[in-house]
Amino acid sequence: MIALKPIFSKIFRVLKVVYKASNHIFRIVLLTFILYSIAFSLVCTYAVYKAYNYGMDILNEVEELKTKQPEQSAFMKSLGSKAEIKHTFVPLDSISPFMQKAVIAGEDAGFYFHPGFDVRAIAEALEVNQKKNKVMFGGSTITQQLAKNLFLSNERSWERKFKELAYTILMEKYLGKDRILELYLNYAQWGVNIFGCEEASQYFYKKSCSKLSIDQAINLVAMLASPGKHHPEMKESRFMQERRNMIYRNMFPKKDSLLVDSLRSLTMPSNAD
Repeated sequence: MIALKPIFSKIFRVLKVVYKASNHIFRIVLLTFILYSIAFSLVCTYAVYKAYNYGMDILNEVEELKTKQPEQSAFMKSLGSKAEIKHTFVPLDSISPFMQKAVIAGEDAGFYFHPGFDVRAIAEALEVNQKKNKVMFGGSTITQQLAKNLFLSNERSWERKFKELAYTILMEKYLGKDRILELYLNYAQWGVNIFGCEEASQYFYKKSCSKLSIDQAINLVAMLASPGKHHPEMKESRFMQERRNMIYRNMFPKKDSLLVDSLRSLTMPSNAD
């Protein structure tokens, strides 16, 4: 028994050292965990704060559109100060109903039925793009196009996609369809430096957009897909003719037809147009 005492004494001392070391390590781990938790909380708090401010800035810009007309869109500004922009704003009730219907038929046939995004149109665009093996259509709605035109640059990034999503959702919620359509018709590009249906109508037909005929409205909307290259009265262009046909079909569909859009019938303008 006497011989065992030194052994137990050594074991006790070893256990004591192990305990102290373990306790020290535990404290370091616990302190590290606490510090990381504090750092993570601070980062998350800052991120939430920035996201809130970011979202509020977008919301404020959208809410201003309820009553104010921007002097220029982001796209107009991107053309530079030397560009002689032609732009006149007119209220929706001063725009020909034919123009309103034609732009919906040509750009976003489901405009009054979707929440800002048309999943079916996107799916059709993807299908056409895969068949052509290149990006020909994006499936963007009128609301998405307006968001890009008024607020965004042409850069391709996730931040831009997020902004487009935010602007689209907020415009649908706070502006309503008629106001979105009014803004779209007033800031869409109809030529190198021609913006809005009033200036387009005056430039191409020497009349107010309130007096456009059905054919004139369809012709103007047909050129929206390529405003810098086409003229509303181009007769020899296959692209323009197919655009006119598609717009007319969507404006006056057959009673038994489920057709609301016809991406598949469209072709991009060729070099011969």
